[in-house]
Amino acid sequence: MGYIEDNLMDEESMVLSTRLHPIVLLVSAMSTSFLAGSLWYYPSMFPNNEDGYVALGTILLLLAYSAYRLCDRLIVFLTSEFAVTSKRVLGKTGFIRRKSLDIVLAKVEAIRLSQSILGRILDYGDIEVTGTGGTEEILEFIPAPLEFRKAIQEQLSELETELNAERAP
Repeated sequence: MGYIEDNLMDEESMVLSTRLHPIVLLVSAMSTSFLAGSLWYYPSMFPNNEDGYVALGTILLLLAYSAYRLCDRLIVFLTSEFAVTSKRVLGKTGFIRRKSLDIVLAKVEAIRLSQSILGRILDYGDIEVTGTGGTEEILEFIPAPLEFRKAIQEQLSELETELNAERAP
């Protein structure tokens, strides 16, 4: 993982790292496959080639758009990274237009997990990290979200233990 490892601070270690769940590719892949199949069976739909040019043009236009969306989702899938370190929660999505997340664990107030029924079945979900001051960051389509949330909670617990040990006389 290039971005996360390149941005680790001194004495900071990686606890858990992950990428997006492959479900982000599902709709685009299905629509592209369906349209490619429609193009494959096009000659049998219009055997006399009457009024078939409009249908062919529509199929080709939709196929081009669907292929574009699939490539876009694939780039997002391949360039997204998320991690929990000993000091922060980090995330990065995008290649050209990059969005990054960096929340120091000491500033984390709440962690919310939401999963749909399909998310529960396929083990993915959205994690919302709320920082001090009400800043909210949502990490979408995280695989094994319970494990990711648990890693954040464990690091928060260790941080609290360290702070209590420093305060004790």
